[in-house]
Amino acid sequence: MAKIADLTDEKAAEFGHTFIRWLTDDDPAGVARFFPNLDPHAINDRDASDIGRAVLEDLVAERFAE
Repeated sequence: MAKIADLTDEKAAEFGHTFIRWLTDDDPAGVARFFPNLDPHAINDRDASDIGRAVLEDLVAERFAE
């Protein structure tokens, strides 16, 4: 299983960009209305990396925290 320590900035950015597009384009949870000005194309790689790393770290921590 992959570990957060092995997550590169590039992979975190890729996930971050995908996550933002999922929120705004697919919008399965109906959250896009809360972020009407969120433009996935305006998110730079650094911000996307931060978003991706934060989301993945939270998911892993929640799943595996004792």
